[in-house]
Amino acid sequence: SISRAAGFARRLLELPDMSSERNADLRVKATKVLQKSEQMARNEHQLNYNESATFKIDCQKFLPIYAGESSIKCSYCGSEYSDPAMQNQICPTCSFCLVGVQTIGLVTGS
Repeated sequence: SISRAAGFARRLLELPDMSSERNADLRVKATKVLQKSEQMARNEHQLNYNESATFKIDCQKFLPIYAGESSIKCSYCGSEYSDPAMQNQICPTCSFCLVGVQTIGLVTGS
C-alpha cells in the first residue's frame, strides 16, 4: 500500500492551505512520504479505494461512500452511513441524534 500513500501525500500537498507557514511541518512530512513511496512503489494489500473519485467516509464501516451513492446523515454531527438500517438509530458518533431524521436545529425555550 506504499503507492497508495503516495496518492494521499500528493492530494495533501495539492491542498491550498499547505503553502501556509503553519502547515510547514505537515508539508515536510508529506513530501518525505511521497519521496519514500515513489522509491518503493508497490501495493501489498488491495484496498477498497478509488484514488480519483471524491468520497465521504461511512462512519460505521469506515468504507468510502462515493459521490452519487446513497447515504443517510446525522443532522447533528454530520456523520454519514451507507447502511439503510441505520435510519432512525442513535448515531454512534455523537450518541445524541437519530440518523436520517431531518431537524430544524436545537430549539430552546417556549
